[in-house]
Amino acid sequence: MTSSDGPQDSGVSRRRFLQVTGLGAAAAAATGVSSGAASAAVKSSSARALPAGWSGSIADIKHVVILMQENRSFDHYFGTLRGVRGFNDKQILTYANGHTIFQQPDPARTDLGYLLPYNLTDQTDGDLDHSWAGDHEARNGGLWNNWVAAKTEETMGYFTRDEIPFQYAVADAFTICDGYHQGIMGPTSPNRMYFWTGTSSGWTSNPDDYKVDFGPDAGTAEVTTYPELLQKAGVSWQVYTNDQVGDSGDNPEYFLGDYGDNPLWFYQQYNTTNSTNGGTGVLATRGAVTPWKSEAGAPPMSKTHAAYVLSSFISDVKNNKLPQVSWIVAPAGYCEHPSYTPDYGAHYTNTVLQTLLANPELWKTTALFITYDEHDGFFDHQLPPFAEPSVTNEYIDGLPIGPGTRVPMIIASPWTRGGYVDSNVYNHTSMLQFLATWTGVQPANVTAWRKSITGDLTTAFDFKHPDFSIPKGIPTLDQTWALTQLTGGSTTPPAEGAQKMPSQEPGTRPHRPSNLQLHADVTVNRTTLQVTAALTNTGTVGASYAVYPDALLTFAPTPVTVLPHQTGSYTWDAAATAGKYAFSVYGADGFLTSFAGTVAPAAQKTGQIPAVSTVLRARKVAVTLLSQGSQSVTYTLAAHDYEGGSKKVTVPAGGAKTVDWPVNQDGYYDVVITASTSDGFRRRYAGRLA
Repeated sequence: MTSSDGPQDSGVSRRRFLQVTGLGAAAAAATGVSSGAASAAVKSSSARALPAGWSGSIADIKHVVILMQENRSFDHYFGTLRGVRGFNDKQILTYANGHTIFQQPDPARTDLGYLLPYNLTDQTDGDLDHSWAGDHEARNGGLWNNWVAAKTEETMGYFTRDEIPFQYAVADAFTICDGYHQGIMGPTSPNRMYFWTGTSSGWTSNPDDYKVDFGPDAGTAEVTTYPELLQKAGVSWQVYTNDQVGDSGDNPEYFLGDYGDNPLWFYQQYNTTNSTNGGTGVLATRGAVTPWKSEAGAPPMSKTHAAYVLSSFISDVKNNKLPQVSWIVAPAGYCEHPSYTPDYGAHYTNTVLQTLLANPELWKTTALFITYDEHDGFFDHQLPPFAEPSVTNEYIDGLPIGPGTRVPMIIASPWTRGGYVDSNVYNHTSMLQFLATWTGVQPANVTAWRKSITGDLTTAFDFKHPDFSIPKGIPTLDQTWALTQLTGGSTTPPAEGAQKMPSQEPGTRPHRPSNLQLHADVTVNRTTLQVTAALTNTGTVGASYAVYPDALLTFAPTPVTVLPHQTGSYTWDAAATAGKYAFSVYGADGFLTSFAGTVAPAAQKTGQIPAVSTVLRARKVAVTLLSQGSQSVTYTLAAHDYEGGSKKVTVPAGGAKTVDWPVNQDGYYDVVITASTSDGFRRRYAGRLA
């Protein structure tokens, strides 16, 4: 990768670049992200007006462009981005020893015994373990506390706006999803199979590149891919890549091909010749699985190289020949796979974005989805959904398939302007669900469970108020090329005693609506000593809860799936734990409820007997405090996060008082309730009012 235009020191520091291009802290406000209260930037009436003849619905989209990059987790890229569920998250998995999921056990750390996330200042980080076995080793039966042992210390490395300013600028200009997960706990190919078909067909590893692996050669296809369904339905589509194979440094043109990232090579209905020469016919042509020959005259990596490998896409956009659905597959050097740098990926992604913006009429009806296939082994703190073991086609050899670690998803379009965050639960099959909602063509392989607990990405859009103006703060192609510098080797983890928890950028960002409405509360049976949590969901998408004991029992999760407007339950048998109980219920979008105490036997009539119940109301949580014994109980209610402050409430014997607990501007709340008793009574209610 050397040329006169190749990686070099531009003489401009990264921080200076942020200042010159306006991509620093002040840029967020210019693109619609508030540094104080969350609110979208005020748009001009002309930018927000619905054009004549438009429906104000998903039907106004005419083109969907999908770019899937390589191997970055959400925390690794965006843990410090303001207003998302990142390093400042307080609704996180906490272990019995009081440590949180951010404090990953590390035997090499004799000072604390754990490793915190640390800043990567060099972009040429290593390629970590991201195998099926490695991901499940990190998962550790649902404890998610084995990242360092499974992936090495570099798993905790992350970037900030200083290192990846373009990625942050795009997030600030459009909408980022902080609840989007990879499809399977495994490497690239199985995840891309999920993205293009809805299943990996049992594959947990990368099949041999460029061979037909599904069914007899040239026989009946065993797996129905989504592009061929579009083909049958008459929906135009195209995979844009350089029509060259290659993902090895032994091939001098390895950075020109698709890096093995076009999964359609694996399916015999595309690759009819069962060879690296590809196939013939419409599917092969549109799927970019076609015969190729060496391009000896192709340019080396340079600022014009991205345009070279995207030439077909650029031509189709310029000449208004873009199909309804486009998938873009980047070559190795631009795909962001470690140790290829985020800078080159920024330039490639910006080439796609600027190409679309350069055709304003086409841009008005286009949505660009930018995501990543898997996490490469980089840490992320959010708990992925997982199914009960009885759920069909969601386990392999007793291990949950997925969804896996969070990965970034940014949606750039006139309907997603303003620096929003969408915190609903998505995974790679959500992209197929979105296309199905838009085209009416249903995917063939998405399981009922997965479809029930993940959204279709439409909540990220405001179809009634498109903004056609070009966002400020997006750098030019020359500016993103100025970033493409190889900056040395991997960053050394912090020294003993030098660790500190990273924080996010100050401020908030506006939220898209929630498609969930979660709630959990307990009833205590003083006769049987059973404590039962009722888990409800009055949203439009199913919920995947995970219940963890906080003490007394072995720390391990119990999954509970609750479909819309249904109820699930979890029961703690306190008769087996000397009347004591302590457990927490975790859910999506900051949902966390905790229950601890000691069950007072039914025969007990004297003393202090506390009880609490909650009901979700409009813009508040109604908290009812009770005293069921012969003495009054004084409760302390304290905000663990968000609004509410702290207050004490005394409830007389046999009485009850209701306190209306507030929510913030986006509907979030987090309150801890303790009682003036000696039984360890504690409640925590955190979540979001939809």
